[in-house]
Amino acid sequence: MNFSKEEAFDLLKTLVGIRSYPGEEAIAQQACANWLENCGIKTELQTTHNGQPNVLAHIKNGDGPSLLLNGHMDTVLAAEGWVCDPWQGQREGDIFYALGAADMKSGVAANMLAARELARNKHLWRGTLIFSSVTDEEAYSYGAHALVDGGLKADGCIITEPHFEAACIGGPGKILVDVAVTGKAAHGFRPWEGINAGVEAARFAAGVDAAVPALKHPQAPSSQAVLGIHAGSQLYVVTLPEKASVSVTRLTVPGETREQILGKMRGFTDSLHSPAQFEFSVKDPYYTPWAFDDAAHPFRRAFDEAYRATQGRAATYDYIGGITDGNVIAGEGGIPCIVFGPHGDKFHQCQEWVDLASIPAVADVVAETALRFLQKL
Repeated sequence: MNFSKEEAFDLLKTLVGIRSYPGEEAIAQQACANWLENCGIKTELQTTHNGQPNVLAHIKNGDGPSLLLNGHMDTVLAAEGWVCDPWQGQREGDIFYALGAADMKSGVAANMLAARELARNKHLWRGTLIFSSVTDEEAYSYGAHALVDGGLKADGCIITEPHFEAACIGGPGKILVDVAVTGKAAHGFRPWEGINAGVEAARFAAGVDAAVPALKHPQAPSSQAVLGIHAGSQLYVVTLPEKASVSVTRLTVPGETREQILGKMRGFTDSLHSPAQFEFSVKDPYYTPWAFDDAAHPFRRAFDEAYRATQGRAATYDYIGGITDGNVIAGEGGIPCIVFGPHGDKFHQCQEWVDLASIPAVADVVAETALRFLQKL
C-alpha cells in the first residue's frame, strides 16, 4: 500500500496541535474519532477510569483472526527549554520537532492511515481489525486497562511506540512496594521502653537490595531501589517513632510475580528478628512483565514477512527497556504484542523529534502485517 509522507505529516501536525496531557485527552481523541469517521470507519468512545475516552473501531470482515493496532494519545508535560512552540512544532526537512511527535502521536497517525487503507481494501483480507487510541499511558495506563477489563480480545497486537530499528517482543514489569513498619512509642530519653520503627525501617532498607536482589534476564532489564524512608512526626517531639514506612521500586522480569517478591521480602524481615511488625502492600501503578518469544507464531511470521517485503531486510528483535501498554495488553490481557513504531528521539525532553519518512514506513509494515495475518487460520 502506498502511504504519503506529506499526508502523514499533516495528520501528525493536527494531533500534536491539541494538548493531551494525561487526564486531558478528550479533545484530541475526538479529533482522532472524527478523522476515522470521515474515512467511513465507525468508532466508539470507551470511558476509562479517569473519565477520558479511548477511541475504538472494530472493522469486521468475515471469519478469521483479529489484529489490534494500538497507540496512546496522551503525552508527558512539556519540559522547559523548547526552542519552538511544542504544540505547533517546527519542521526541518524530514525532522519534525513537537511534543508527542515521536511518543507517540506519530504512531497513532501510522495506525490511523493503515486502518483506513485496510478498510478500503477488504477484498484483500478476512477477520477483524481493531483500532485503539488509548489514554493515560504516561501515568497509570487507565486506557489500556479499560481495553483489557472491558474484555477486548485479539490474536495479535502491534503497538506503534517509537521503536523503529528493532521491534520489541518483551519487556520488564514494575512493582512499587510499600513497607509499613509498626513499633512502639516511648520517651526519647527512655528508648529501651519502646521499639523505634524508624531504626527498624532503616535496617530493612539497608539490607533489602542484597537480601532480595533484582533477578537477571538475558534480554529484559531489571533493577531495584529504595525510594524513601519516612519515620516520626514532622513536629519536633522527643518521642520514639512508632510508625515508619519504606518505598521500594523494582523492575521485574518475565516469569516474576508480585507474590514471589513479597514472599522474599517477608522472609528477609523474618531474618532480621526485629521486634517491630512489617506489613507489605503493592501501590499503583503495577505492571506485569511480558514476553512474546514464539518465533513460529502466525503473528510473528506475518510480521517477519511484512517487514522483509516492505523494508527489504530481515526484522531484528529486542526487549523494551521500560514500561508500555504492552505490560497491560500482553502481560495482563494475554494478547501477543510487537512494539514497532516511527523513528525519533528526545522522549520526555524538549526538542522531541520524529523522522517523518518513518511514519509511512511504519504504516506500510502495519498494513502488510495485517494483510498476511488476517487470513483464515
